[in-house]
Amino acid sequence: MKNKLVFAAGMAAGYVLGSRAGRDSYDKLKTKADELWNNPKVQETVADTASTLKHKMPEVQEQAGGAVKKAKESVSSALHRSDSADDAKGTTSSSAATGSAATGPSGGNPAKVEDPPFQNQDDDTRPDTV
Repeated sequence: MKNKLVFAAGMAAGYVLGSRAGRDSYDKLKTKADELWNNPKVQETVADTASTLKHKMPEVQEQAGGAVKKAKESVSSALHRSDSADDAKGTTSSSAATGSAATGPSGGNPAKVEDPPFQNQDDDTRPDTV
């Protein structure tokens, strides 16, 4: 919801600022942007960058694939260790593997939840029965 509000505020600010600047300022800005994009030096840099990316892409894909495989193995081994520890304690491993909110910091034991003490015993806003 927060992202939607930020987006709407940005759209409103852009509309107000754009309408104050007028169409003439927008056309000047667009013309300058087109001139910059069509500049031969900019296009040469774009072509060089695209060429470099095409040559480096297989190496980058291989490294990314290796990183994904390593992360998958780490997560899998961590889950198996957690399952083994829970089985040794006599608890079920499904709550630890799913990461449910009913588990404590150790992963398998239910979290102990205590109500905070009332700060002011004479407070009229607290319920009569506890």
